[in-house]
Amino acid sequence: MEIAFLFALLAGMVYLFLTEKIPVDLTAFLGLVVLIFGGYLEAGDAFTGFASPAVITMLSVFIISAALLKTGIADFMGGRIHALVGSREVPLIVTLMIAAGVLSAFMNNIAATAVLMPAVAAVAQKANLPPSRLFMPLAFGAILGGTTTLVGTPPNILAGELLREREMEPFQLFDFTPVGLVLLGVGTLFMATIGRRMLPSHAPHAGRGGGIDDLRRLYQLDNRLFSLRIPQSSHLDGTTLEESRLGLTLGIKVLSIVRGHHRELAPPATTRLKGGDLLLVQGSRDDVEELLRVQGVEVERAEAADLPPVSGGFGGIRARLEEGSELVGRSLRDLDFRERFGLVVVGVRRGGEIRRENLAGEVLQAGDVIFALGSREHLETLRRLPDFDVRETGFSAVQQLQDKLFAIRVPAASQLAGQRLEDTGLSELAGVTIGGIIRGGETLPAPGAEDRILAGDQLLVAGEPLRIVDLLEMGRLELEAPEPGTEIESEAVGVVEAALAPRSSAVGKTLRELDFRRKQGLLALVLWRGGQLNYSDLADIPLHLGDALLLQGPRERIAKLAADPDFVVLTQQPVPRRSSKAPFALGGLLLMVALVVAGIQPIHVAAFTAASLVVLSGALTMEEAYRAIEWRAIFLVAAVLPVGIAMERTGAALLMADSVTSVAGSLGPYAVLASLVVLASVLSQGLDGAPAVVLLTPVVLQAAETLGLSPYPLMMGISLAASAAFMTPFSHKANLLVMGAGGYHSKDYLRVGSPLTIVLLALMVLMIPIFFPFHP
Repeated sequence: MEIAFLFALLAGMVYLFLTEKIPVDLTAFLGLVVLIFGGYLEAGDAFTGFASPAVITMLSVFIISAALLKTGIADFMGGRIHALVGSREVPLIVTLMIAAGVLSAFMNNIAATAVLMPAVAAVAQKANLPPSRLFMPLAFGAILGGTTTLVGTPPNILAGELLREREMEPFQLFDFTPVGLVLLGVGTLFMATIGRRMLPSHAPHAGRGGGIDDLRRLYQLDNRLFSLRIPQSSHLDGTTLEESRLGLTLGIKVLSIVRGHHRELAPPATTRLKGGDLLLVQGSRDDVEELLRVQGVEVERAEAADLPPVSGGFGGIRARLEEGSELVGRSLRDLDFRERFGLVVVGVRRGGEIRRENLAGEVLQAGDVIFALGSREHLETLRRLPDFDVRETGFSAVQQLQDKLFAIRVPAASQLAGQRLEDTGLSELAGVTIGGIIRGGETLPAPGAEDRILAGDQLLVAGEPLRIVDLLEMGRLELEAPEPGTEIESEAVGVVEAALAPRSSAVGKTLRELDFRRKQGLLALVLWRGGQLNYSDLADIPLHLGDALLLQGPRERIAKLAADPDFVVLTQQPVPRRSSKAPFALGGLLLMVALVVAGIQPIHVAAFTAASLVVLSGALTMEEAYRAIEWRAIFLVAAVLPVGIAMERTGAALLMADSVTSVAGSLGPYAVLASLVVLASVLSQGLDGAPAVVLLTPVVLQAAETLGLSPYPLMMGISLAASAAFMTPFSHKANLLVMGAGGYHSKDYLRVGSPLTIVLLALMVLMIPIFFPFHP
């Protein structure tokens, strides 16, 4: 029973690790709490993971990695690649993978990937290669390079320290090197031959023009560029860009302003507009044309009680959506609510908030209260449905929306006259809902999409018609086609691609929450995510690791962003480095190696000493050191380590080991090693590699004892296999980091990474016993 509960707990933790319904480190914390209160762990053992030498080693390596980056040592290595190799694809792949591998042997492999990304982007451009041909080999090289030393990757560090905790001789700094170098070499050979043929060729960098032309093609920018001219009589004359609300009203971004013979690129929000200005903007020309048709109408507040009569009656309804309704989880647009029920929803109350704008895309939830307008016949039909609990009918039901009910009068000269309702774009573009048409002294309730607007009609709308009012005040803006090849960058203003850095504090936040435009001084033009280009509402999209942003702004601001630890600018920019401190950073690394090789101190003491000295020397500040540490990984490992203790004490490890030995034991030690290696690799494709090692270590040691085998080849097998995470972008953060820059899809990793994983796992099984025999 005890073991069954532990397995159930582990299964639940693995599920939460894979789905990330709650953060992975919080999952580990909660699992630890359950183990304590369930009696699986003594209070004195529960938090030993936080004092573990493995955690100290990981923490120290993060700091040393940051010092190598901040002092320019890693940059120097990346900058030499194109000069040495040239533009040929195969030598570039080989050199990049080896360079990333060498860096990640002593740096955190995610940091090694991040520091080489700008160099790889520049190399791809110079070599006229698609970036997707180089970024995946870069990530794979960094992952493989981490297998070459004890400190190259957390699974290796943990494997050594878990042996030490059980009073066994731990792995030494270079014990992994022979096998790791072979894995790096074979992985590089695979990617330069077979893997290269399977790499995608997304977003080719071929053709004339260089970087900006490539970015314009990649992000399909020219398809969304057009010009707007401000008339002399416009209310916009003399207002700032921020005050004009042009961006919010028309859904556009202003890239430049032409006034006479002067062009101002990336104008700040404080720039004042003048009549006659020509604005180069990015957005949907069709949407803007639809919105401009609204100009010429008249907007006035409508009183529901004063509306003209309607045959059959006209009124409102307030109804609560019941639990279990088939409508829950679907949007009003998906339900085709207007056609299905003959009613127009003019508001949705959820909690204490009433939503009135952009209702078509609103996904209904149980407990939502909807406010709708329509004929009494349709209102009565809705009342009888089991999906709704009708609270009130009649105009009093929509009394809460009274201040948001307006009538839009359509004069004969308006471009809306004669149009079908679905062609006006009012609902989607202006955010209002058309609940009825007042025509000839009568109210037509819930008009259909095919109904046409006639001159003199009044459109009864619910919602805040702020965009319409703003449009009316702007005057008649004139749309023009931009001149071919219109420049959007100059010596002072640049357009660059940027990705979120590993451990970025921006992950999960929106650009609005980050106050990105004001703090960074850059305008976000496009967001790339999962092969899709997003142009609209960028300020309100939560950012994910793997996203790529196309940005425009002053070059000095771009340089500052390149130095920001939250972002990686993929277009090479001069980033200030403490080159005078480079000898101290390199010296700290060499000191760590010397202390371990000479046997003077164990790895965690040597790494901590080196980390302390690089900070003391000024190669890194304490603030930078704190930011460099991936605290999520530290807490995850510290909280998961005691799970191994619980597995041993309950006999769960023995049960799993018996299963492995009963299935593979009779086939010999190679079969046992192969089964453990495959199990570790499968776990690492979804889990982080570190938890996979923690969970399998007690199984490995028990299996080794049962079969009379040395635990060292089995431990090395699971640690190396836990790092063989190539099959999905989520299996390793290095993969996720390059996803946006390379324009990759998940299937690209599966296609290239699956055969590579198989080859490397087979190689591990064959190679490891040569250096660490089964029977010493």
